[in-house]
Amino acid sequence: MTPSEAMDIVDNPSDYTVQQVKDAREVLRKYSAVTERDRTPPRKRMTKPTPPPKGRKAQMMRGGMANGKMHMYSAGGAVTDNAGLRALKASGPKGMEAYKKITGKNA
Repeated sequence: MTPSEAMDIVDNPSDYTVQQVKDAREVLRKYSAVTERDRTPPRKRMTKPTPPPKGRKAQMMRGGMANGKMHMYSAGGAVTDNAGLRALKASGPKGMEAYKKITGKNA
């Protein structure tokens, strides 16, 4: 029995015997198992990720001036002296002198 004949039997079960309907359902079950295997897409092979294109590097942004020098940052931002240097500068004349020696500024 072909799958198309089995479909006709299953569509009109009142025209056929109970055994013919059972046989038709069995044929369709086997046929669907075979075709399901054929319909499933093949697995894709894992590929290596493509490397980034070679060429220019990421552009740096101007960060600002610190200690008399221009600084560049990839994420932007502002350049300031750290808290220790600010405290040293504000501590008095000797602290100001030490700050100038450390930073090389005449401020």
